[in-house]
Amino acid sequence: MTTIKIADTTLRESEQAQSSKLSFKEKLEAAKLLEKLQVDIIETGPSGNSPADAAFIRTLASTLSYSTLCVPVSLDKTLIESTWAALYKAHKPRLNLIIPTSTVGMEYQYQLKADKLLPLVEETVSFCKSLCPDVEFTAEDSVRSEPEFLATVIQAAISAGADTITLCDSVGELLPDELSTFISMVNEMVPGLREVSLALHCKDNLGLASAAAINGINAGVRLIKVSSSPGLGTLSLEQFLNVLKIRGDTLGISSNVSTVALRRTCARLAALTGVTDRSTGKTTDLSETNGNGSGMPEIENVDQLRSYITSIGYDVSDDDIERIYAQFQDISRSKKVVNRDIEALIAETAGQAPPAYQLKNYVINSGSAIAATAYLEFTKDGVLITALSAGDGPIDAAFKAAEQIFGTHYELEEFQINAVTGGREATGDALVKLRHDGKLYSGRGVSTDIVGASIRAYISAVNKIVYESSTH
Repeated sequence: MTTIKIADTTLRESEQAQSSKLSFKEKLEAAKLLEKLQVDIIETGPSGNSPADAAFIRTLASTLSYSTLCVPVSLDKTLIESTWAALYKAHKPRLNLIIPTSTVGMEYQYQLKADKLLPLVEETVSFCKSLCPDVEFTAEDSVRSEPEFLATVIQAAISAGADTITLCDSVGELLPDELSTFISMVNEMVPGLREVSLALHCKDNLGLASAAAINGINAGVRLIKVSSSPGLGTLSLEQFLNVLKIRGDTLGISSNVSTVALRRTCARLAALTGVTDRSTGKTTDLSETNGNGSGMPEIENVDQLRSYITSIGYDVSDDDIERIYAQFQDISRSKKVVNRDIEALIAETAGQAPPAYQLKNYVINSGSAIAATAYLEFTKDGVLITALSAGDGPIDAAFKAAEQIFGTHYELEEFQINAVTGGREATGDALVKLRHDGKLYSGRGVSTDIVGASIRAYISAVNKIVYESSTH
């Protein structure tokens, strides 16, 4: 039986895609969920020059005990040193030098030809190894690289001290047999690969990434990179582990990752990132635990709700449980609350940035013969703030009234409403993405009233902006 390692790239890829701006608390929750599953390696976004990113890596370094904490770096030695300063106290630290090895990638990212890039890779890997005992070299866009250069740069990285070499199908267009042929070719051209761990990171644009990963393992790969959020395009953690669960014994392949609460954990991570499933175009929602929601106990107080949330595998703070219970009471006045409603409320509320603004009341007037108007009541630091605005429809009016309260116009990048549950009394799940200072911030809101869900999502995104601004 071949036991392979699993590296989750959700945190790194969600940062790269700018599809969602997670708060500090949300990223920490995501990492804790992954370690609870016993994922071997958790990859974060780069530390860069951001004090907030460095603080997050330092926090993870002192939090993770099972999983290796892997942070990507580039050819900049100054940034490598600052990254290591945040990472070095981790129980299992790893630096991952990610360099494009295709001609287009090298010239676009570094404006360098192959002969100029090669000595820099060797020098940088050696520098990383002088700081960190575990160094990875990722040859980005490997499958579109010139084979001779790819083999040369991989051998140079190994000679400089790299412990893991990652090959990437960055566009996800190779068929499984083509990918295994490619890996076998690289193994033949680089004898040094037998002395290190070979990893595979492939996109799933053709829906064949699981089959490609299995073929890669048969060709010598011992580490598979996955993502817990389907919208990020990388091989799905849930999908791949389900393959191993069903066919692992036959294939002679296993992993150390726990499949207990796997589906719920992946749904929670997808909800945190707010990334849409590229196969359906819909935001991933949380799965049912009890089929159609039956079997839920009667919940009459906050302690019973806390007990139930714990029983279905979630861990929420005291502050979060109070907010979840308040919204649970609002929903229960108009419909029977089912399991998926509870999980949607957790996705909306738990792990959010500290709420600078909170929604107290809203009144919407709309009809075919009158202009839509919205009256909003928010609280900030215990002070009531109100606003009244007209707009092109009830949601536009509500957003304009909210802008009056915030005193700032935020560019609305994306707005979606999906039904979390079915039927006439469906709970609406709203996603709002705002752009501020070149960054995207996502917020989610859940309510039986789509306008209420939209307002809550808008506030959630703004609270993240306010929180990040206050920490800089």
